[in-house]
Amino acid sequence: RPDAEPQQIRAWMSVEVEGNQLRDVAARLIGEPGVAALHDTNGRWDLLAEIRADSMAQLSQVLGRIRLIKGIRGSETSIH
Repeated sequence: RPDAEPQQIRAWMSVEVEGNQLRDVAARLIGEPGVAALHDTNGRWDLLAEIRADSMAQLSQVLGRIRLIKGIRGSETSIH
C-alpha cells in the first residue's frame, strides 16, 4: 500500500482493568508515548490501545512500561 509505513511496527493491546481504576489506567496509557490511540470497549477487555514503535526492541520497552501501570489486571498484544 502506498500509505504503509514498513519501518513502523503497529500492535493492538487489549487491556483488562482491575475494579474501578479505568480512569487512572486510561490517563496513564494516554500519557505513554508509544500509545497512538486508546479506545474503550466492553466484554472481556476494558480498553484497546494502538501501539506504535520503530523496532521490536522499542515495542518490548513500551509493553514493559505499560505492564507496570497500577490497575492493569491483564493484557494481550497482537502485532499487525
